[in-house]
This record gives sequence, C-alpha cells and structure tokens, in this order.
Amino acid sequence: MWLDRGLGLNMRTMVVSIGIIQQTNNFDCGVHVLYFIIKLIEAGKDGKLLEYLENGGLPKEWGTAEIVLKYRLEVRELLISLVESDT
Repeated sequence: MWLDRGLGLNMRTMVVSIGIIQQTNNFDCGVHVLYFIIKLIEAGKDGKLLEYLENGGLPKEWGTAEIVLKYRLEVRELLISLVESDT
C-alpha cells in the first residue's frame, strides 16, 4: 500500500502480525502498549526491527508477563519520583 498525504512523500506500508503477548489483567493496557512501543523503537534504532518482522515476529523474551510487570513497576517508580521532585 502506498500513502501520499499531500506531502509529496511516497511511503510503503507493511502490515504484519508480530505476535506479542496479551496483557493478563484489566489494568495494565497502557503500560503494556508503552512497553512494546519502546521495544519497537529500540529495535528500529538498532536496525533489527525489519529483521524481526521478516523472521516471524519479535523476540520471545520481550513478551513475558514478568517483564511487563517489571516495566510497570519501573514506570510507577518514575512517576513517583517525578511527583516528589515537583513538590
């Protein structure tokens, strides 16, 4: 599919299924999505994203519930520190 939004740019888009894990609770959707966005950006910067997609998906070690839980706790601590530094 080619997109041109009036900017004179021709961009090719590829739609693939990347097989990420689903969240396992009803409250981590934002953290879950943020975690995978960051991982995708990092993979793009490292030049690995296309390789992952061409080889069937993201590394399995990215998609464990424990890793997302750990990331949620990191985000929580970051938010707390930002609130405390603002007071």
